[in-house]
Amino acid sequence: MKILNWFLIPSIFFVFWIFFKIGLVFFGGGYVVIPIMHRELVTNLHLLTEQEFIDGTAISQLTPGPVAILATFAGYKIAGIMGALVGTFAMFLPGTALMLFISKTYDKIKESNLAHRALNTVIPVIAGLLVATSWQIGKSAIHNWFDLVLFAASLILLVRYKINPAILILASAMLGLFLHL
Repeated sequence: MKILNWFLIPSIFFVFWIFFKIGLVFFGGGYVVIPIMHRELVTNLHLLTEQEFIDGTAISQLTPGPVAILATFAGYKIAGIMGALVGTFAMFLPGTALMLFISKTYDKIKESNLAHRALNTVIPVIAGLLVATSWQIGKSAIHNWFDLVLFAASLILLVRYKINPAILILASAMLGLFLHL
């Protein structure tokens, strides 16, 4: 039976390729990659369920380096411990290589108008990706009026009162524990 399980687990090379492709577009901050991970892992490849992705995203927000944690979580769900290690490594490989290249040529490109224009053009796309992912996750996470009230209260506390997101996440986890005991 154990041998059969090995054939059912996606190839480590496949896991590497998935996360490497995600890592190729991983710039502009960690939250930008969440919609791309969702599209690849949930929508296109069906390697994670919607609920697994939401759970992984929620867990990752409780830790430093949430994108690394989400990549590790997803890699583990797909192919176990080796999937977690390979997925995390592959996700950060392109960015690390790019930073090594940029650090050597930084003086040449820091004054480039072309580089500034390219980066400024990416910002609206990043905002669109974040809104699209919020919409997708919101549709899957809000099931009733209570969830909707929690969403609205969190949004108000974040935007209006600038409450730390970690406090909101921790408070909602404690509320969930309290309500379901």
